[in-house]
Amino acid sequence: MVFKRKLKRYLVAAFMLVLAAYAALFIKDSVDSKNPEINLPVISVSTGFNPPYVVRAGYTWKFGFKTVYSPFVSPMDVPLMITDVPPNENIVITFTALEELCELFVAEGLGNEDFEKVYTWVTPEKEGIYVYRIHARFEKGEIQYYFALQVKNQNIQP
Repeated sequence: MVFKRKLKRYLVAAFMLVLAAYAALFIKDSVDSKNPEINLPVISVSTGFNPPYVVRAGYTWKFGFKTVYSPFVSPMDVPLMITDVPPNENIVITFTALEELCELFVAEGLGNEDFEKVYTWVTPEKEGIYVYRIHARFEKGEIQYYFALQVKNQNIQP
């Protein structure tokens, strides 16, 4: 008789713990999905001494029970700041979360949207302005970024 009472108490306590865990998860997902910008991975791009200004240009992200969509936009719709870099400089991209796939695309000139996939992540040898698009896929979604570089042979200050 005493054993059945204790078992009943343990089962009720376990049920309440599971219920509290689901409630906490639901509340966290609700708060995260209302302000998704804070909860997305942070990107870091470096090209030698001057890190370029990187702009997020759309994402799809899962917050537990809810998926948030931000429209993917073209480079013409985002404010790009041009960073001066020397030719043949390595482009290093890192995230605060583990990415499943990270692709880099480049288009020559500011008004051009003909992006080509980049297989060697270095700045071009030819002088000019280049717009880069980063497409990153994570376990919870995908994000797109843009940045612009001006390749110069001289007069670059760190």
